[in-house]
Order: sequence, then C-alpha cells, then structure tokens
Amino acid sequence: MTVAALLAQRGLAVTVYEAQVPGGKLRRFQHAGLSFDTGPSLFTFPGVWRKVLSRLGERDPLDLRPLPGGLGVHHTPFGSVPLPVQEGHPLYLHWRRYVHEVSPLKPHVETLLTTPPRLHSAAFLRASSALGRVTFPHASAEGWLRSRRFPPALHHALAVHSLNAGVGPGQGSVLYALLPALMAGEVSRPASGMGALTDALLAFCAARGVTVFPETPVNDLRGLAHHDRIVSAVDPSRLARLLGRPVPVAPMTVSGVALYSRLPAHLVGLLPATSVITPSDYAQFASSLAARALPPDTLALVHADADLLQESRLALLLTAPASGQIYTVDHPWVRGQVKRVEETLGVSGLLTGEVLALTPKYFAQGGATGGAIYGRAWPAWRAGPFHPEPYRLSGRLWQVGTGVHPGGGLPAVLGGALIVDELMNRA
Repeated sequence: MTVAALLAQRGLAVTVYEAQVPGGKLRRFQHAGLSFDTGPSLFTFPGVWRKVLSRLGERDPLDLRPLPGGLGVHHTPFGSVPLPVQEGHPLYLHWRRYVHEVSPLKPHVETLLTTPPRLHSAAFLRASSALGRVTFPHASAEGWLRSRRFPPALHHALAVHSLNAGVGPGQGSVLYALLPALMAGEVSRPASGMGALTDALLAFCAARGVTVFPETPVNDLRGLAHHDRIVSAVDPSRLARLLGRPVPVAPMTVSGVALYSRLPAHLVGLLPATSVITPSDYAQFASSLAARALPPDTLALVHADADLLQESRLALLLTAPASGQIYTVDHPWVRGQVKRVEETLGVSGLLTGEVLALTPKYFAQGGATGGAIYGRAWPAWRAGPFHPEPYRLSGRLWQVGTGVHPGGGLPAVLGGALIVDELMNRA
C-alpha cells in the first residue's frame, strides 16, 4: 500500500491485488467485544514514516504517542533490565557506555533504511562506513556483545533484539544488537492503535485514485500482463513459485503464536506496557527453532494496553518455529509458556475469558513457508543494508516487503517502499 500511494503520487495508475484484506500481518480483528491490532506492535524510527509523508505531501494522521517504558522491562536469567536503562539503575553506566559506542551510527540509520544500496551513492557509502566502524570486525550480534564484556543481564537483554530479524543472536547481524540504543526515546504507538497505519495508507491510496481489490489472490502473473510494471509484496519464495523458478531449500526465520484477550481487571495498572521474557539459553533456543521444534522456554512479549480507547487489552506473543502448525491456547507447550510468563511477572490469571490465537499456520497464509515472519534466514553478514534479495527481478517486475528488506519491523517495510519508489522513478 505504501508503494501504491507513492507511485500514484507520481501520476501512475495503480491497482493493488490483495489475497485477503489490506494490511498484511497488520490486521484489526474484532473479538470478544474488543478490537485487536495484530502484527507489528511498536512504531520505531518515525523519521522513516516522516519521509513517506514528505514524499506524499501529507500531514501525519497517526497521533503517535510515546510508549511508557520504551522497549519494556527485559526479564533475563540474570535479572530484570529496563530498556532504556535509567539513571540510578546498577547497569546505568554500562548502558551509557553502550549508547556512547553506538551513537555515531544514529544519524545514519534512517539512510540505511531508506537509501538504495548502491556503491556510487555517497549517502549510502557514508552510512555503510559508519555501520562498519561500529561493528568491525564482528558479523554476529553475539560476537559483538561478547567483545564488549557487558554484565550478563545487559548482554542477555540486548541480545534478544536479534529476534527483530527472526533469528537468534548467534545468527543475527550486529546491527540488531545495536537497536536498543538506536531506538531509545523513539518507541511509540498511534493513539488509536497500530491499525491506524493501515487506515492512513488506505486513505492516501484512495485520495490518489488507487484501485484496491481485496480478496483477490494472484495465482498466475500472466493475468497481470496488461500492467506495465508489477510490484510484488509476497514472500520471495512464493514469488519464485509463481514465476516457475526453483525455490532453494534454506533455514527459515521464526514464526509465532499470538494470543489476544481482555486484560484481567486485577492486572490493570500492575503490568508495564511491555514486558520481555527472554529465552534462558540462546544456543538451545536457536537449535530448537532450526530443527522446527518447540523451544523449552521461548521469547515472550507481553503488551498490556490498559487505557487504549478506554479498553484494556492484553497481547502475549510467543516465538515459535516456522512449522506451519496450529498451537491452541490449550496446547501443552502454550500452557507451559504462559505459566512461565506468569511466574516471571509474579502474576496469575494472565489469560482469562475468550482468547484469540494466531499460529504459524495463520502466518503462513500468503506469507512465507511455515509462517516464517521474515522468510528465509540469511547469514549474519547478509543482513541490514547488505540483504541479498534484489529490488528488481526483471524489466517490469519489482519486489518489496519483509522477505526483501528484512528485520526492523515497520521501518524496514516503509523504507523498502521508499527505495523501490525511487528506483522505479529512475528506471
């Protein structure tokens, strides 16, 4: 939808074919008398969104509100760590050292997210050089963190952010170990929920004459022969099948089990906006996921919205293998993970009443194999600005999305759209 609005802004006639409803993983469900926004749960790097607005000549309709507590309280085997770490906390000086080391990269992150990766681009070269100076000589998040000798609790809390790329810290790029410092102070959410982004993009498309066909899957690209150019937002492996090309067998990024319910009354005001329960052993966690097995203790995110639209909602997100399976709220593994979360947070009765459950099988619909959130898992050095998927596959076929510009959530999606819009305008 972002690319559609940007291309229509240039005067092109644009048609969007959507297999389900617009929004991809970002969807709004009505359940048990409440509305739940699924998919991305945080809005970070707002400068990327402002670039989209600037190119469209639009005012910001989202009313972004800072999220209390920023990235949330990270519960590790070595103690709890709020990110960002505030002055007076025992880890504050170590956090300051970390932020100071990462700070030279901060002015360049927006460039890395929104600039075509071309060696003749001065802006891209400056940003890439800044990234290299901070990360050299390490390729993985785990390697970089080990070299800094942070206290175990801080190390563990920072390492979990490699899951922003759908892989563990041993496989994730150094870039993801730097995210907490780069995102500090810029974690927000639209006042009316994440679904406001979908509404805004649809409105931008409508204002520019974009035709949107929901519930219209494309199963054969020959049916689009009347279009001069095509932009695919489906997973690259799925697109390869549509093109009749071989799909390489490769490791996949993680999937998830997302559980949504009303926030129990006895927990309103008790839970922080975001709680992160980390895996106790990252190596074991990663090996389980690679084998498409359920990890004994997984990454869990708890989002408690106690005042959003005067309604109290709870989202419990569990990292799961890209198995394409259905794990109901009564599944033994799910029950075990919920119990672990409750024990960690010191609460009971976390999930009460009706629960909406989205599983790997749901995420596989229209997405990647097994429901992998970011598609294929690539080596650490092929992450960030060096991602391997091309934006242009042929003279008239382009591609965008999390499988092309992986990691980083919404900023990578929006940034990838800006890049493709710029490249198509030059072509």
